[in-house]
Amino acid sequence: MKKITKSALASIPLLMSSSFASAVTVDMELSLVIDISGSVSTSEYNLMMDGYANAFRDPIVQNNILNNGTHGAIAVNTIFFASNAYSTSLDSFTLLDSVASINAFADTLDNFVRPGSGGTVISSGMNKSLATLTGNNGFESANLIMDVSGDGTSTITVTQAARDAAASAGVTVNGITIGSTSINDFYNANVITSNGFSLHAADFGAFADGVKQKLRIETQPNQIPEPASLTLVALGLFSIIALRHRRKQI
Repeated sequence: MKKITKSALASIPLLMSSSFASAVTVDMELSLVIDISGSVSTSEYNLMMDGYANAFRDPIVQNNILNNGTHGAIAVNTIFFASNAYSTSLDSFTLLDSVASINAFADTLDNFVRPGSGGTVISSGMNKSLATLTGNNGFESANLIMDVSGDGTSTITVTQAARDAAASAGVTVNGITIGSTSINDFYNANVITSNGFSLHAADFGAFADGVKQKLRIETQPNQIPEPASLTLVALGLFSIIALRHRRKQI
């Protein structure tokens, strides 16, 4: 459930007539946070977006969205980041409540033009994602998921601050990393929340299998797996280098 901030309390009289009154209740609000920094080539960007698109076309993912929850619907948006977070038409959440709407969203991802490039500041994407998840976005859910993907690291302190802000707001942060296993180590230590999990793809070619498995997990009613109870098939170069709960840092 979205937390009501002090500033929001001042606007309680508007609740009956504003977007709060018309918010659609869904099983999950999912924010895809995608690294498009300079280390991601054009062909690699295309592989990533194809991977996301095909993951939403996956019959298991679609069945999970439509049949495994209370409302048979989720809301999804996409945040792109490099040195900064970009503003695009995908910032707004899209309702996925039918096969047609899921496939249409997949097609949008498949054909979306890369909005930019630059350095890698993971916190910029996370902070923008958090604002969209906790703001008045037209949807309500007790299950808020931030799904961060990338092939690089960034400043530890600001990354941890973004993670902690998400955790304080009741948002679960999961991750999927690409390339060196040290990047997955960084995500486990600094990006994902204590109730989140991360997967690792050895390269961009393996990313599609990884993100499909990740969405299958996230769209299940109890989406946080225990490593010992989850069996994933290592398709090609895809590997589960790290799939674990991150320990809470004191």
